[in-house]
Amino acid sequence: MTTGLVDQFEPWLDFVHQAWERSVIEVSDLDLIRTLPGMIMIFGCGDSHCAALGMEMLLGKATGAKVMALHSMQAGRYLLPGLILDPAPILAIGISASGEVARTIEAMEIAKELGANTLALTCNPSSALARTAERTLSLEIPQLELGPGMPSYSAALIMLAALAFAFLPSPEQDNLAAAMHAFEPAFLDWAPPQVQLAEQAAHESRGTGTVFVGSGPAFGSAAFGAAKLIEAAGEPAWRQDVEEWCHLEYFCGKSEMPTWLLSSGGRSGTREEEMMAAARVIGRQLILSRWQGWSQPGTELAEMLSPLALWVGPAAFALTRAQIIGETPFRAFGGGRSRQEGGGVSKIRSSTRLGLADIQRES
Repeated sequence: MTTGLVDQFEPWLDFVHQAWERSVIEVSDLDLIRTLPGMIMIFGCGDSHCAALGMEMLLGKATGAKVMALHSMQAGRYLLPGLILDPAPILAIGISASGEVARTIEAMEIAKELGANTLALTCNPSSALARTAERTLSLEIPQLELGPGMPSYSAALIMLAALAFAFLPSPEQDNLAAAMHAFEPAFLDWAPPQVQLAEQAAHESRGTGTVFVGSGPAFGSAAFGAAKLIEAAGEPAWRQDVEEWCHLEYFCGKSEMPTWLLSSGGRSGTREEEMMAAARVIGRQLILSRWQGWSQPGTELAEMLSPLALWVGPAAFALTRAQIIGETPFRAFGGGRSRQEGGGVSKIRSSTRLGLADIQRES
């Protein structure tokens, strides 16, 4: 049913290759990479936040800085105002494909007012977010039929990886560049079976709720997977950390609930084995996507780049579920929703923005 997704792999890989080469060149021209930040705060909404979670580990490795992947609301209204006394070492990175999301612009405005270095990652270089930030890195996204938001999510992952590349010393830059160039053949071997796995799982699912599980970079992939199922099929879905699943969803009453583990065989690998054993004992519909296509499976670099691959199964699952139940992505913007600014009354772009002074007054 989702063979069309497989047909899109080649053009998607072309985009990944071109976007990587372009982003590496453009990042090298940003003066902010000449000084290592003490803290990197990455924020965004929806898929942008998922990408931030996915690349948090790689950026931390590249810079040695404390890296925090946050929702834009959390960054702008709750964390940044408490950092007023020490803004200098902060690099604030706001991600928005449209560059017009109110919460992300708001957080960028507050970060800039506090004196943080600010960088916008967007697919719209003339957007409000780009105009607000001191520096901008942008990518034009192609028209690919990969499901809701997939091209812009890929662009965010690539731009963040290129930023990490710029901060790395030369020998480690070579390793990352080699990994990116080896990605295509590994992905083409690994991804089509993931589509078949997803189609089977989608037909077995009862549509009552799916939990996507992952830790580290794969937690971002789990968040993205849940988002795609909600957007494409309108079915309940959520993300969970591997350890937290053992504390919470393990006790869920619906024994057949689809439980999709996204893995790269990395630092959480031993706990993943225990989690899967527990899921099987209590009768869960357990689905495993383990990215081992990279030429050095199980290595730290393979884990840090795993979000570039781990989207495949969840995206195929979401698209197949939508086909099975006859659903249109985003509920066809019906039932009180509208296409205006991506939802209408939810005011994603026109929501009232608060400034630093507004937040301080409320405090």
